[in-house]
Amino acid sequence: MGDRRLAVMNLISGNGRGGSDRLALDISKGLKRSGHRVIWGAPEACELNREALDAGLELYALYPPAEKGVSAPRALVSFCRDEAIDIVNSHHSKDRHLLFSARFLDLRPKIVFTRHCILSGIPYIGASYYNLLDLNIAVSNVVKESLLRGGISKKKVAMICGGIDIAKFSEPPEEEVSRIRREYRREGAFTIGIVGRYFGGKTFRPDSPSMKGHEFLFRALSTIGNDFQVLVLGVWGDSDILNLRRVAEYCGLSAERLTFCEFQKEIAAFYKIMDLNVLPSRNEGLGLTLIEAMAAGVPCIGADSGGIREIITDGVDGLLFRHGDSRELAEKIRIMRDEKTKRDLFVSNGREKVKRFDIRRTVEETERVFYGLIQRKLKVKS
Repeated sequence: MGDRRLAVMNLISGNGRGGSDRLALDISKGLKRSGHRVIWGAPEACELNREALDAGLELYALYPPAEKGVSAPRALVSFCRDEAIDIVNSHHSKDRHLLFSARFLDLRPKIVFTRHCILSGIPYIGASYYNLLDLNIAVSNVVKESLLRGGISKKKVAMICGGIDIAKFSEPPEEEVSRIRREYRREGAFTIGIVGRYFGGKTFRPDSPSMKGHEFLFRALSTIGNDFQVLVLGVWGDSDILNLRRVAEYCGLSAERLTFCEFQKEIAAFYKIMDLNVLPSRNEGLGLTLIEAMAAGVPCIGADSGGIREIITDGVDGLLFRHGDSRELAEKIRIMRDEKTKRDLFVSNGREKVKRFDIRRTVEETERVFYGLIQRKLKVKS
């Protein structure tokens, strides 16, 4: 694709638990396998650092405690100059301040920002910053459209669809699946999974809308009979678990129906014990949990909004419901529970759909875009 090895630095400022962090690492590992030099820039406490090291990535400590004020951008500029970095790719909005300062301190590599969420707020506010970057990468079409609506130049926007390691989710170790089934699944119960962080606002109220829409699922399930359990993954800590129990009770669903799995670094095997996966989120940039579930052979229901529409085709490889309409969601859950033939069809079609989201395609497209940026730079110099 290109005629030389690239030096790429991927930055995340999170703790490694988010879907965007996982995607950033999977892309980094793919670029490394393609022969490029890849530096993983993350806080020292990031939970993905060990995996990055094991994959042969170099580590750069982002925001170490000793760095204050302008020392962080100066350190980044110095490192990139000394190590001849070609591309700095940030995956978190927090890092825009670091990159903005570093650019004015003469950061020389091409600066790329990968946007994993739909851009909200007043159009054109902040677009001047994003237009100063060399490129903004959107992980879905709906994210790309939000960037363009926000006033970011078409020349500064590209879409590279996010992806997953399909084999990891389609074929997890059987012994791990067996262990998880023994520990978490209730025999005979229809098991409904929801994967996503809980955030209900700075001040908890059981009636506050949450980040992933847990309350819509709970309200829907409060009207459904028969034996079922809700497998809750991606929740961080005891306080969030306690609050979600309160949300369930407020929505009329007994908290006894909920099975919390705490935070799991690897969740591939958990999909294998689900009968159904639900994502009720309104502003999902893409919805990696749906892609993961499809790869694992789990039928899915998602809110008819955001990037979820780019994954589920209603009635073909899953079901969609009007966001916020718990009554319609309950109807769709009953269909999934009662109509095995339809579930099997969705599983089969979902396995085909998920091929579009292979991480190898994401890495290949990322590599192509990065080479295009470097060639553009060389042309300007000449």
